[in-house]
Amino acid sequence: MFNTKKMIFIVLALVAMLSMIYLTPEMPGLNFKGKVALGVGIFAIIVWISQALDDAQSGFLIIAFLVLFGAGKIGEALIGYSSTGVWIVVLGMIMAACMGDTGLSKRLALIIVSKIGKSAINLYWAISLVTLIMTFFIPSLAAKTLLVLPIITSMGLAFGAEKGQSTLVKGLIYIVTIAGTMYCMGIMTSHAANPISVSLIKNATGVDVSWMEWFKIGMPPALLMGLIATYIIIKMFPPDIEDISAGRDVMNQQLSDMGKMSSKEIYAFVIFIATLLLWATDKLHGLNATLVAMLAVAAMIAPVPTQVMTWKEAEKKVPWNVFIVYGAGLSMGSLLVKTGAAAWLASTFFHPLLSLDVKLQVVIFIWLMLALQVLFTGAGPKTTALTPVVIAHAIAVAALPANAGMQVTAFVILVSMNMLHQYLLPVSNLPNIIGLATEEITSSELIKVGAIMSLFGAVFCTVMVYTYWSWIGLF
Repeated sequence: MFNTKKMIFIVLALVAMLSMIYLTPEMPGLNFKGKVALGVGIFAIIVWISQALDDAQSGFLIIAFLVLFGAGKIGEALIGYSSTGVWIVVLGMIMAACMGDTGLSKRLALIIVSKIGKSAINLYWAISLVTLIMTFFIPSLAAKTLLVLPIITSMGLAFGAEKGQSTLVKGLIYIVTIAGTMYCMGIMTSHAANPISVSLIKNATGVDVSWMEWFKIGMPPALLMGLIATYIIIKMFPPDIEDISAGRDVMNQQLSDMGKMSSKEIYAFVIFIATLLLWATDKLHGLNATLVAMLAVAAMIAPVPTQVMTWKEAEKKVPWNVFIVYGAGLSMGSLLVKTGAAAWLASTFFHPLLSLDVKLQVVIFIWLMLALQVLFTGAGPKTTALTPVVIAHAIAVAALPANAGMQVTAFVILVSMNMLHQYLLPVSNLPNIIGLATEEITSSELIKVGAIMSLFGAVFCTVMVYTYWSWIGLF
């Protein structure tokens, strides 16, 4: 259906791209190929922010424009699809679907919730714990949210809570959407933005960040931040229902209705445990996290008696539009680096920062990424668009004699982790949209909570720069 507003943004994006390529004057450090890569980047950002094109449409056009206007050859424009980052997203969605279809993820959640007793406060912490555990097992923030929120809404019905009025239900939803996002900072495979960052780092520097390295840097702060966020949300939304026995009884009944674990559930559980162990020990055996995920999916779709799902079923679980846009975004990021456009952007806009202390520069980038959440609908597009520039700046910082020995990857990882702070607007990320769809929370309320949690996240990570991240030798 024709949409005038979207068409205006598409025309604006095309005009901005062509103006960047053909109308800008010669600039030192920026050649024609760099102008093309930058122009396509501007086009991508405009259509991503405005949502004038769907993911697949924007992905195909990004690839086509990179080739047609001369930023690179077709092989270079398709290189993003060979990236481990884009494949971990696809494999992660299949793994999440397998866990959901077998009922394993729901069973784990119900077991934890059913053990909480009568206290409503315990329920908050139980849901936070469920969300944390699901972060390890489900490599998709959206899938994790879609799993846990129906459990919360069914408990609300059991409590007899009026829709949109219960502070208990509201608080539980915010724990899933906000604390759940914070937990994702600590696990490389838990959010699409994380492996995308790793792929961009590998393409630009040749350094392959392991699952365990990411975990060491991110998990202790992410765990503490998620727990503190849970406490803040409890204070903001104190329970209006003290005795939750009715809700617990509903969970126990659902668990009872599921019966004993099926052979498929047991098979899936063994595969997930093996996958986590292989991810956590990648330094010992050298197997890449994407390869491990690929082997896990192969085991799940293998034609054995306990086959979790067939490939015909699995392929329907993959959002191929996301695969297309992330692959195109990674290709664009690669060419931004290869043509020198990313380095030119970094030197043009962030050159004044070079003389500052490295820790202070990281803090400035953390707050900048926080502010830019108002422009992007999701951490994935933000990461794809901005990480190449962050990498180029980090390389420039490390090249200074005063910063000899600085870890470029550490600088980029810390900024990349803070790309996930997308809590402010209804369209800031998928968990926000899913939370609003329950009709238990409102847009105005979400913006208020999102503003508080955004500031908390940035302040917390600023403190981490001068404490934990310094203590483990990143600076």
